[in-house]
Amino acid sequence: MNTTNKKVDIVLFNPAPRSGWQAQRRVELPLSLLCTATPLDRQGYHIKIIDEFDNPNWKRELRDAFTEKPICFGVTTMTGPQILHALEGCKVVRKIFPDLPIVWGGIHASLLPEQTLESPYCDIVVVGEGEATFEALVKALESGTPLVDVKGICFKDNEGIHRTETRPFVNLDEQPPLSYHLIDMNHYKRRLFGRDHISFNSSRGCTYRCSFCWDPVMHKRRWRAMSPGTVIDHMKRLIKDYGMRGFLFTDDHFFIDMDRAYRILDTVVRSDLKISISKLQIRADTILKMDRDFFELLVKAGTKRVSVGVESGNQRVLDLIKKDLSVEEVIKANQKLMSYPIVPVYLFMMGLPTETPEELSDSIALAVRLTDENPKAVKTFNIFTPYPGTKIFETCVHLGLNEPRRLEEWSHFNFRNIPQQSQWIRPKMKKLIEGLDFPLMFLGKGHFVTPYKKTHPLVVNLAKLYYPVAKYRVKHLDTRFPVETRLLKTLGLFGRQD
Repeated sequence: MNTTNKKVDIVLFNPAPRSGWQAQRRVELPLSLLCTATPLDRQGYHIKIIDEFDNPNWKRELRDAFTEKPICFGVTTMTGPQILHALEGCKVVRKIFPDLPIVWGGIHASLLPEQTLESPYCDIVVVGEGEATFEALVKALESGTPLVDVKGICFKDNEGIHRTETRPFVNLDEQPPLSYHLIDMNHYKRRLFGRDHISFNSSRGCTYRCSFCWDPVMHKRRWRAMSPGTVIDHMKRLIKDYGMRGFLFTDDHFFIDMDRAYRILDTVVRSDLKISISKLQIRADTILKMDRDFFELLVKAGTKRVSVGVESGNQRVLDLIKKDLSVEEVIKANQKLMSYPIVPVYLFMMGLPTETPEELSDSIALAVRLTDENPKAVKTFNIFTPYPGTKIFETCVHLGLNEPRRLEEWSHFNFRNIPQQSQWIRPKMKKLIEGLDFPLMFLGKGHFVTPYKKTHPLVVNLAKLYYPVAKYRVKHLDTRFPVETRLLKTLGLFGRQD
């Protein structure tokens, strides 16, 4: 981590995506900021990354970084509670240097750049990927050249809001290794399966058309990836420089090119890297395409866990969200995985537009079947959140969603919370979701407490006591007197938005 006393040229801020006490510590590596900072860092710019979620004293660190006026202040954010934290950081900066350019990036600002610029705490938006665009923007701000010549941004001046020419996607193979020295890597390790892990990304985008996902909007259904050689080189660097032997791949779908995936895993084995891979995102229909040789390679390469987006156990709902997947394919994929020592994590959603209690019951029944048939399997249920720009967002608006008109209003869009304007959910369904949201965490033989990650001992004991209650509620769809959920929300331990 850079500790020199040189003047800071650029300050980058990663606002916390959530607040409150965590039963299982989870601080994510700020990959988006590292990707954006690396080209400029390699050119000699002094960059300070401040991560609110990692540092409780982030305000002091932020103020200390502004002893002299930098070129700009940058912040990244997703749709949801992170927006409020981003604004809080921008307000601190505005008080210190009122005329300092404040640059927003990330998913939300890229989806709604013009509306984001209506905030007094945003001057410029980097639309899409940040590497090349932010580099060009910083140099323009430093030299005083017109911003209209910088591709891939949206900015405002006295004449209004302006959007420049779209910048092409970057070539991931041409990007330099990330400047991990800008952060303290020890703060971002996650202990899984008895080994320290770090987030790692080898591709961007997805070719599928899921209507609930922001990815087709941002990446235009284009998938781009590092070559296997580049992936292995980056992994070897993390092993050599930081002793990192556990990897959590954040790729939206690691297996879109199965030949590439095979070559990466095969090289891991042949190079004797001795690593653990505890996150690979994969579709159920992709699992069905794998033969025994592929599964055995996964195991030899150290694959411990895969994430499978199921979304719903009802075929009508799957067709509605254009998942291009059948319930039967999910069941067969789970049966194929049973023979291997890999933990499948099945991801479900509830509260999708027009979904009925009976259809939610189908999802619960499927989750029960998957975890019963495969003792290693676990599941998660999250509340559907409509993201701006997606196809299903338009459906929600048609069903009565009041689309936020101000940046701050988007902070209520949280997958652990049904916003007040959730008119797309019928009253009976809304009550059911609110009552089952917490108990569903315990579905599947009490898998809320998993053996491969560290959980607070108090939570472990309380979970064992609560499990019979949760099991009863879920089995009977009984949401009467949800005192446990209300208590946890009151204490700020569940479903916090701020």
